[in-house]
Amino acid sequence: MEEQIQQNPSSEKSGRKYWKFVLGFLIIIVVVAGGFFVWDKYFSQQAKLNRQNAENYLKYLDWQRNYEKAMREDTYGGKTPEETLQMFIEALKREDIELASKYFMLDERGSRQKWIDLLSRVEQENNLQRMVNDIEKYDEAKKTFDPYYLFLYYNEDGSVGLQITMHFNSYSQVWKIESL
Repeated sequence: MEEQIQQNPSSEKSGRKYWKFVLGFLIIIVVVAGGFFVWDKYFSQQAKLNRQNAENYLKYLDWQRNYEKAMREDTYGGKTPEETLQMFIEALKREDIELASKYFMLDERGSRQKWIDLLSRVEQENNLQRMVNDIEKYDEAKKTFDPYYLFLYYNEDGSVGLQITMHFNSYSQVWKIESL
């Protein structure tokens, strides 16, 4: 019996050692797996790239909402390309650069500043009336391809001297000048 009693304490000690070992091993596995998860989710290059992509996507969605709103509110223009062109010419005749610029499409930033700058430069060079005269004598040569429309102005030698590209703003249902 004494032998049995002596074996029990040592087998209890080895049983405890076994469970301590198993528990320690499980803790190490949990810590390593948790560390890997945290690294992969927050600190790795891929995690940083994923966060950047998510931020960029949200910025894009915000830009898209703002751009579509600006396009819906951009109601200057006519129901036909010819009507928009006439409105543009009338604004130029009145030397109203601000109004004339509103017949142009918005750029990707929702601005028309480049057109305001161009028309202001033409006005400063005293060429606004010349521009009006040139645009008014457009030929009937027009080309259409949905949602674009071209007005072509020919030189005396038959070459294209000026092309005005119109674009249909489907958000506000008006024609806009895209390029001049």
